[in-house]
Amino acid sequence: MINRAGLAIACALGAAGLYGLVPNFVSGAIGNGIPAIESTLFRTFLIAIVFSVIAVVRGDRLMVPRRALPSFAGQSIATLFVSVAYLGSVQFIPVGLAVIIFYLFPVLIMLLAPLVEGRNPGLLRILIAVVAFAGLAIAVGPGFDSLDIRGILLAAAGAAGATLQFFSGRSISRYMTPAAFGSMVHMVILPPVLAIALYAGSGTLRFLPGGPATGAGFLFMCGVAIVYIVAYMWQMLSLRFAPASTVAPYYNLEPVVATAAAAVILDEKLQLNQYAGGGLVLAALVAASLLGRWKK
Repeated sequence: MINRAGLAIACALGAAGLYGLVPNFVSGAIGNGIPAIESTLFRTFLIAIVFSVIAVVRGDRLMVPRRALPSFAGQSIATLFVSVAYLGSVQFIPVGLAVIIFYLFPVLIMLLAPLVEGRNPGLLRILIAVVAFAGLAIAVGPGFDSLDIRGILLAAAGAAGATLQFFSGRSISRYMTPAAFGSMVHMVILPPVLAIALYAGSGTLRFLPGGPATGAGFLFMCGVAIVYIVAYMWQMLSLRFAPASTVAPYYNLEPVVATAAAAVILDEKLQLNQYAGGGLVLAALVAASLLGRWKK
C-alpha cells in the first residue's frame, strides 16, 4: 500500500481549497435559475467523461476487480450522498451553516478510524467528537425553528457520505487508479442523479436551452463541474498516498474557504451563534489534526 504522507497532504490541501468553492458556486447557480441537483447532474456527467478519457489515455482498465467490489459500491453510494445531499442542502439553508454541519466528517473519520482498524477510539477522541457535536448544537439550536429541516438533514447525510467516501476511497485505491474508479463511480451514479433531477423538475431540466437559467447560472454550473473534477482527483490521490485518518484533518481548510467565499461571493452573513458553534467545530477539527500527528 502506498504511503507518501507529504504528497498526500499537499493533494488534500489543494482539494480542500477547491472544494470550498463548490457550495458557493452551487448557490450562485441556484440564484440564477439552476437547481442544485442540476449542477450535480452536469458535474457528474462531465467528470465521468473527463476521467474516462484520462483512464483510456493512461491505459487503465475500466473494470472493477472482484476484490474491489465492496469498496467500489461504498464509494458509489458515498459519492451519490455527497453530491445530492450536501449540495442539495444549500438550497434550503445558508452555505455557511451547511458547511458547519457537513464538516463534522473529519471528526467522524477520526472517531471511526480506530474502530475500522480494530482498536478502541480512546477517551480523547470521544471528547473531541463531543466538542464538535456541541458546536453543531450551538450553531443550529437557537434558530432551529426558523431553519429548514430538509437542509439540516441533507447536510448531515452528506457528512455521513463523506466519511464513507474517505474510507472506501483509500480501500479501492489498492486496486484501481483514481481516474479509472472515478469515471466508473460517476457513471454508476449518473442515472439516479438524472432521475432525481427530472423528478424535481417535473420532467424538465432548467439549464437546457429554453429554460429559465441565465448565462450567469450556466457559468456558475460550469465552475462547479471544473472545480469538482480537479478537487476529486486530488482528493483520491491524497487517499492513494496516505490513510483517511492522516489526510482528513487537512480538509479543515475547506470550511474556512467556503465560509470566506460565501461572504465575498454571496454576501452571506451567519448569526452569532453560528459563528460560535462553527468555531467550536473548527477547534475540534484542529484538535483532531494535532491528535493524528501526535499518534504517529
